[in-house]
Amino acid sequence: MEDIDKMEKHELFDFKKVRVDQFIAPDVCEGCHSEIYSQWNGSMHSKAFTDPVWRAATKLFFEDAKESDEILEMKACVKCHTPLGFRSYSISSPGDDYDKLADLPAQGIFCNWCHNISEVKHLGDAGYEVEPGGGEDDPSTMLGPFKDSDSPYHPTKYSELHTKSEFCGLCHNVSHAANKLPIEQTYNEWKNSPYNTGNPATTVNCQDCHMRQRPGIPSTGKTARPDNPGQACNDGPRREHIWTHYFVGANAVVTKLLGSELHSTMAVERLQNAADLEIITDSAYSKNQLSHIKVKVINSGAGHYLPTGLTEVRQMWLDVNVSDAKGKVLLRSGELDAKGDIDSNAVVFHTKLGNAKGDSVLNVAQADRILYDHRIPPKGYHIERYAFYIPDMAVSPVTVEVKLRYRSISPPLVQRLIGNSAPLIPVIDMVRVVDKINLSER
Repeated sequence: MEDIDKMEKHELFDFKKVRVDQFIAPDVCEGCHSEIYSQWNGSMHSKAFTDPVWRAATKLFFEDAKESDEILEMKACVKCHTPLGFRSYSISSPGDDYDKLADLPAQGIFCNWCHNISEVKHLGDAGYEVEPGGGEDDPSTMLGPFKDSDSPYHPTKYSELHTKSEFCGLCHNVSHAANKLPIEQTYNEWKNSPYNTGNPATTVNCQDCHMRQRPGIPSTGKTARPDNPGQACNDGPRREHIWTHYFVGANAVVTKLLGSELHSTMAVERLQNAADLEIITDSAYSKNQLSHIKVKVINSGAGHYLPTGLTEVRQMWLDVNVSDAKGKVLLRSGELDAKGDIDSNAVVFHTKLGNAKGDSVLNVAQADRILYDHRIPPKGYHIERYAFYIPDMAVSPVTVEVKLRYRSISPPLVQRLIGNSAPLIPVIDMVRVVDKINLSER
């Protein structure tokens, strides 16, 4: 591990040092908060450090990082995915042995960590401070959303920060550690969206979707977001609403791979309630002519761009199939080949990062610019245009089928990262629409 003393002045290390023994393990919290613990235990927060895809990617990217700025950026990955490991100086970069990290910091983003966040230094890039206690025998004050909480085990205190999107923005805005390129800007996407009205009475915060979701209730911008009555503590008072802690986002891969079918299913439910499609046709279609359709892709359910986060890896695309009544294909776009690659002419919603030479790069450490950003803003839409020829032998009616599809990572990339143990990457159909077009006689 590098000499921390030489690096403390860099803003990447601009925080108080903490000790692992100052924090309480999640299974201790489980004793009183069993329902919330079970929700968290299969979440992406709980898997932030053990996620095998993240581990493989950071290891590979760290090996490829050659300049000092690139190495610095890779250290920032560890800072967010095991905050206790990083701030206790137990681990400094993907170059360290992940498997030697102690059990508690290896649990990623855990109860005692989030509920000890006490000060905002700056939004994004883990710009906060924590106030730990003395471990299980002398627990710290737990900060949370209730003004009347009382515990015989630990002190409690109301925290307005924990009820606002700014709390999520502490980590869900990511910039390059060296050149400050905005890489993942989920919080800013929300901040500049119609969901943030500026009025606390009408603003829909991150928590209002992501901490109201439970099985069968996706709680997106296009669905109901009902209260979740229950108890935060096993012996606590019954409340009209308890914030849930499933934190699945759209990751149906890692959640399932690491043991939670429930969380994986919830990720699919969220994706299938995030968007809408509309097929826009011309007034008439005839044989022996070039014809056109438009597809309107609407971000009706996400409070941020679709997709968001690691958008140079995630893939959301249109699969379009136009065929006549006998099944003759007139247009095909967005089909997957035998290797799992999307055809090169498909409309894909994602970003591409570039280096100083303007070349496309996948390694975020080497990025200093965004070459391409084709995504859909919250409550916004894109209209994509397609052309196809209707031959004389075509049989009416023509069927137009459009699917908006999603996967967390492409199979070729995950195979490159993990090898033969790579998980199966499911393709999730977010929404599907079909239209029939009658051909006119000329």
